[in-house]
Amino acid sequence: MKSVAITNAKGGVGKSTTAINMAAALVELDRRVLLVDADPSGNAALGFFPRGAPAVGLADAMLEGLSLADVAVATDYPGLSVVPPGDRLGNCSDQMGGVQGLGQGREFRIRRLLKGLTGFDVVLFDTSPVLTPLNVAILYAVSEILIPIDPCVAALAGVRALEDLVQTVSEFRLEFTDAGPLAITGVLITRVDRTLVSKQIEAEVRNYFGPLAHELVVPASVKFREAYARGVPLIHYDRMGAAASAYRAAAAKFLEDAPLADASSAGSDFGDDAAEGFGEPDPHYREAS
Repeated sequence: MKSVAITNAKGGVGKSTTAINMAAALVELDRRVLLVDADPSGNAALGFFPRGAPAVGLADAMLEGLSLADVAVATDYPGLSVVPPGDRLGNCSDQMGGVQGLGQGREFRIRRLLKGLTGFDVVLFDTSPVLTPLNVAILYAVSEILIPIDPCVAALAGVRALEDLVQTVSEFRLEFTDAGPLAITGVLITRVDRTLVSKQIEAEVRNYFGPLAHELVVPASVKFREAYARGVPLIHYDRMGAAASAYRAAAAKFLEDAPLADASSAGSDFGDDAAEGFGEPDPHYREAS
């Protein structure tokens, strides 16, 4: 099972829109997809349930011991299910401790939820733009990161902050799990317009990330808002548009990067102590943090 966090430390870059449309595009490629909305705002879930996302979701899985399958909700698109954030998701990070000192195995909570999850080929996490313990736990759980980035003057600043966090998490993954380092495997340039500034910053992003930057960009369009208001992914609302083509190409590239593994092995590569998660904090973790 492949798992990816769609994340950026900067808000307003199209994370939820990317999560919605990547999920829909992967289903078109005959993959069974679970989209986990890990942002308390619930924007990704609302993209499929515009009249209101279910109140039970990821928060209940974390706080009440439910499985992701227990809180997943089927969409109108066969093969695509969504885990809403749940009404109490904002409380989860508060209970997980500070970002720099999670300890007691709490950074492995999301990994435990993925352990044994069956019935899906791909799990996508839509994260909040705020650096929280929950987002750190997601980075411990996923196999890779996809970064949506818009061509504005602050575009690379948020990414560089995220890169520092990825490096730190990678070191701890290598020390405490068998998951290997965490990698940024794709950068999708979104909200592109025809202004000179947009073109200049797109060139800077491509120069910085090289081949990680997807060839096709996602143009800015009012059709995104129209599709979102109707609870329809843009790739279905404007099937032949440039944005739909970009998301389909990104989904295909995502599947090419690595073969799918058996879903039953997901999240099973951390030790027994970490899996229990209620012992004393590891002193090395505190010192390194």
